[in-house]
Amino acid sequence: MITSFRGALWFIASPFISAVTIALSVATAAQAEDLSVIFKKVQELSEQKNYAGAMKELSWAQQELEKLHQQRLAEILPAEVDGFKGEKPEVQSALGFTTLEREYSKGEQRITLSISGGTGNDAMAGLAGIAKMGAMMGGVQPGVDKVRLGSLTATLDTTDSPEMTVFLDSGSVVTLKTGDGVDGAALKKFAEGLKLSELDSYLKGAKA
Repeated sequence: MITSFRGALWFIASPFISAVTIALSVATAAQAEDLSVIFKKVQELSEQKNYAGAMKELSWAQQELEKLHQQRLAEILPAEVDGFKGEKPEVQSALGFTTLEREYSKGEQRITLSISGGTGNDAMAGLAGIAKMGAMMGGVQPGVDKVRLGSLTATLDTTDSPEMTVFLDSGSVVTLKTGDGVDGAALKKFAEGLKLSELDSYLKGAKA
C-alpha cells in the first residue's frame, strides 16, 4: 500500500530510474555534446525524411538537457542556509521525473532536503495537486500544522522528528527532514532561507 506522497512518486518512477541513472552517469563522464550541433543534425535528417535518425538525435539532445537541468537545480539551492552547510546534491532523472537530494549540516544537526518533481510529468503533477489540496484543507491530524512560506503552502509535522513538506505551484514538492536537535521552528526558519520562489519559477518554465 502506498502510504505517503513520496511513496507514490517512487512507485511511479522506480521501474525506470536505475537504468536511466546509469546511462546518465556514463554520459556525464563523456564530453558534453553541443546542443546546436545536435539540433542542426535533427533538422537535416528531418529534411531528408530520415525521421528515425532525427528521433535518435533528439534522444541525445534530451540527455544533454537533463544534465543541464540537474546542474541548474543544484545551482539554485543555496550552499549555506542559516548556518547549515550543504553537501554535494545527488540527482536522479528518468522520463522527465527528477529527484534531487541534498544534506545540510551544522555541527551535529542535519537537515535533508529532497525535491521531487518533473518536466511535464502529468502523473506526478496530479499527485502533487491532490496532496496540496489536502494540505490546504488542513486539520488532518494532531501535530500536523499548515504553514505559509511566502505565497507557498507547506505542512509541518512535529509528531516525531520534524518534517516539512512544501507544495510548489509548479507541481513539484520539497521535503525537509531532520533528526534530533532541530525543532519545528528551526526547520521552518531553514525553509524560509531557501530560494523556493526562484526554484518554483524555474520549474514553471520562467526565463532564468
